[in-house]
Amino acid sequence: MRLPTARYEPYMQKFYESLGRSIGSHPWLYIIALVTFTLISSAGLLRFHQINNARLTFTDSRAPSRYEGRVVEQFLRQNGTLSIVEVLVSARDNGSLLRPDQFRQLQKLARDIRKLTVWDDGSKRRIGFVDLCEPYCQKNDAFDAVTRVIDANLSSVEITYPTTEILGEKVFIANNFYRIRVDLETKRLLDFRTVLLHYFLVHADPSLMLKWENELVKLCYASKRYNFLRVLVVTDFLVAKEVKKLGTDTAPLLSIALAALMVFLCVSSLRYHREESKPVEAVLGGAIPILASVATIGIVSATGLAFQSIVVSTLFLLLAIGVDDVFIMLAAWHRTDRRCRVEERVAATVREAGCSMTVTTVTNLISFGNGVFSSTPVLQTFAIYSTVASAVCFAFQLLLFPAILALTANREIRDDTVANKKRHSCLPDRLEFVKKGGILHDDIFRQLSHWVCSTWMRATVVLFLCIYWSISLYGALQARTELGIQHFADKSSLTAQFKVEHEEVIKSMQTLAIVVQTAGDLRNSTNMERLSSMIRAFETEQYSYGAESTFCWLERYEEFLQFYEVTDEEGKEKFTYMYLPDFLASPAKQHYRGTIKMNESACRVDHPDCIASFLFTTGFTTVSHYNEMHPLIEKWRAISRKYPEFAAVSYTERHMFADQSASLPGVIWETLWSEVFCMGLSFLIFIPDTVSIAAGMFALVSVNLGVFGFLTLWGVHIDPISMAALLMSIGFSVDISAHISYHFYDVKGKTTRDRLETTFLHIGWPTIQGGMATLLAMVFILLRPSYLGIVFLKTVFLVVLFGLLHGLIVLPCFLSLFSTVSVPSQAPPIPKKKHPQPDAMDNQQMTVRNDL
Repeated sequence: MRLPTARYEPYMQKFYESLGRSIGSHPWLYIIALVTFTLISSAGLLRFHQINNARLTFTDSRAPSRYEGRVVEQFLRQNGTLSIVEVLVSARDNGSLLRPDQFRQLQKLARDIRKLTVWDDGSKRRIGFVDLCEPYCQKNDAFDAVTRVIDANLSSVEITYPTTEILGEKVFIANNFYRIRVDLETKRLLDFRTVLLHYFLVHADPSLMLKWENELVKLCYASKRYNFLRVLVVTDFLVAKEVKKLGTDTAPLLSIALAALMVFLCVSSLRYHREESKPVEAVLGGAIPILASVATIGIVSATGLAFQSIVVSTLFLLLAIGVDDVFIMLAAWHRTDRRCRVEERVAATVREAGCSMTVTTVTNLISFGNGVFSSTPVLQTFAIYSTVASAVCFAFQLLLFPAILALTANREIRDDTVANKKRHSCLPDRLEFVKKGGILHDDIFRQLSHWVCSTWMRATVVLFLCIYWSISLYGALQARTELGIQHFADKSSLTAQFKVEHEEVIKSMQTLAIVVQTAGDLRNSTNMERLSSMIRAFETEQYSYGAESTFCWLERYEEFLQFYEVTDEEGKEKFTYMYLPDFLASPAKQHYRGTIKMNESACRVDHPDCIASFLFTTGFTTVSHYNEMHPLIEKWRAISRKYPEFAAVSYTERHMFADQSASLPGVIWETLWSEVFCMGLSFLIFIPDTVSIAAGMFALVSVNLGVFGFLTLWGVHIDPISMAALLMSIGFSVDISAHISYHFYDVKGKTTRDRLETTFLHIGWPTIQGGMATLLAMVFILLRPSYLGIVFLKTVFLVVLFGLLHGLIVLPCFLSLFSTVSVPSQAPPIPKKKHPQPDAMDNQQMTVRNDL
């Protein structure tokens, strides 16, 4: 049944016919205009910049962890920008680090790191770690104290775990020593196989910290001084390099993919009559996406949006989209009458191809456009680039390629003049293998149109769908989120190895930081009790390591006050701020300085403004995976909400990815259903036929369910990269169905089988060519595999496979089954000029597709 929106279709066809006639009359005008537009757009590259911070770009911008992370970072970077460096040390044979050779090198490594210096152009001197670490220079004091005791072989000092007492001070050592062996009765530390060293860099000049980090990486990786140790380093700089490599390793393959597509286009453009072959035009059409890529990056860069590694995949997709449009337009061109004037042929080509290209472009824009509203920056950036790229590529192909066809159309005119006889070519006048291929093509698609209308094929399709949906649903239910740089980076990279080993090691002990933003008046006993109660709540929550893992100045300061015997009128001990500066100035208590933001003048007069905010840490154990941590993080947040007067914020470095792990599954389903709804609206406008709309929507849901389920079974988990791939799959999966549905709706025929046969003959092979070109554009990723490339390659393979199965078999079965009218009413035809009938050979070519 035709819908009221069908009345708008003739206007769209008339618009494209007028546009095509204009292009055919003035091809150079359009070519010069678009090349000029590309040059102007490329000026935006002056604002090109790149961002590769995985912690910020791969996590939801609305997640609570974003605010929590900002609070903690602003507190810690008291003297400038903060950078955290971690060094994971183990023996090369994975044995004990207490063996003499390993232990000596471990001590030497720690000393060498602290001695590292870099040149400061500003102060014209070399600066070292002590110039960059204030007020966090004591982060590894526990490690230094323990190794000194072990080295001195002091029998009077017994090292216990997780806390030990050295020179009267209780020291928590579980933050540094891992894979330990402990005497269960005495808690004496017997052995350790892994050490984790923490270096907090804080400086006003980030470039100095980056220089120091580079020197550290050289020391640990390029140096041969530590042959008994396996040293792994991670910094934000190294993680950013790995994220950047996602794109830089894949980008060079674009040239190989482009070359392969050019060859594919050349071969696919060959026709039985040599003069009708379009190898040069096809190659030029394949080059149009390059112009579109330059224009896209220039336009988006001009807005100030940073380029991210994931956008490289957009460039591959752009090649595939552009080549698909070339096939569609060449197929439309070859169906025109060669006896017509060039502008009339271009008008007919643009009218037919333009409508089909518009449907698929709109579906791509809807698919990627949904992602523009994503709150995950990397997804939003990918969607913005892909949306602009789809629109630009559509405009370029619609305007440039017909102009190229118009300029070369005269080569097709065949006559027996002497000039033509003298033309030389590497191809024979008649390509017999192409003719045979064309006849085979027609036979196959005619037979296919017969099969899809048969009862046995429909029964086979139903059985196939039942098995296909069962496997897909099983796979979809197995989906789980997996985040972390180790999943994005090259598995052999040292950064990825650090993350894998680090995640396993820290299960025994991790640190939770809590920033108290408004401490209030601690002289008030009620307020002090509430604060102590909140600290105990964090210490006793599930998986907590307990009070012995807490690092907080408050208890030590109260012990310090006992020395001054500060009492109230009733002789009871009371809290005062007056001696806090003295407490922090004490050599034994200097490591607490970095945990308090203090106003010393207010402290001296015992005023609550003495403490603006402070930080304390406590340990937790057992959980390290992001999925496991999210429930625990929510419990910590509940504690903070229970004590609102302190505006406490809890945070670990795993908060952001844990939040993203919890939100991504819901986002996937929301995206899928919103895409289905929007696609339905676009089908309603461009394919106003109820059967075609229902069939197209059915294929869309079925294909994407299969892609999602089979990706999971293929080892791809839920993360921002697979989310971007799914966005792409939704747009691409509907392309094939949209082409088939639109042509089935548009063609005339006495029976459903006639309409399907005409649809297959017109669009079947170009659709397959488009799928093959898409695969060809991505397959070269295997030459230099990366997580980004492999995920998109797997997605494209499944989209093409399931899309073609649905578009050429499942969807036609559906259309043939539910088409209830034998001759549907057609949209009012656009008046066409009468032209002389082509000769017999031309009539044969109009019926039989002779292109490959």
